[in-house]
Amino acid sequence: MSTITLVTGASDRIGRAIAATLAEQGATIAVHYHSNKEQAEQTVEQIKSIGGQAEAFQADLSSFEDVQQLKAAIEQSLGTVTSIINNAGYTQLKSFFDYSPLEWQKEIDVCLNGLLHLAYVFLPTMKEQKHGKLITVIGDSARTGDRKLIVSATARGGVISFIKSLAQEVGRDQIQCNVISLGLIDQDDLQFSPEVKRQVVKSYPLHRLGKAQDVADAVAFLASDRSNWITGQIISVNGGHSTLGS
Repeated sequence: MSTITLVTGASDRIGRAIAATLAEQGATIAVHYHSNKEQAEQTVEQIKSIGGQAEAFQADLSSFEDVQQLKAAIEQSLGTVTSIINNAGYTQLKSFFDYSPLEWQKEIDVCLNGLLHLAYVFLPTMKEQKHGKLITVIGDSARTGDRKLIVSATARGGVISFIKSLAQEVGRDQIQCNVISLGLIDQDDLQFSPEVKRQVVKSYPLHRLGKAQDVADAVAFLASDRSNWITGQIISVNGGHSTLGS
């Protein structure tokens, strides 16, 4: 069976690393982006440069209609999606009382409702085929709490509950649903002083921050047939920073 994988938020950074790694393993990649078409096309070109197949697709995951159109566009161009890697997200770095009323809605719509839309639209076809994988990427703040990530952490706490429950519902259809929970990933955008960064790194037992490829490799395992008896789980990719159970 050919593997057609939708990677959301794949225009750059972690999403691009995930898309490229899965392409190296032979998957055809639907590169999703929200607003940056140019970067999404760069992801496509990177995949094609290594001999892979990919095409870019735009959608606002907070819109149910957009997700429906996304599915139709992918099926018309590439075929039926067999795996979804949901890496898309939206976060505002602020404490709760710095929000204006309802300013938090976009974070909830993208981080939680976007996943619900993807599952509701794409999984019925996977159920018919008796095969599929849904992997969603969150931050450890969903389990530990973080006063500066309070809304996105709350939304992704809901993601955990949803994935665990969905895994029970669709397991009989041989669909696996899992979460990858991340520690701090260094993508050359951390605004730390050298001293602060040293202190942060020291808090990780492996004495380094994560890399995008660390995430991509974990996703690649869960997306492969080697993980076919794993579902409803939270896989921590955090350098041992927190020893949280699932």
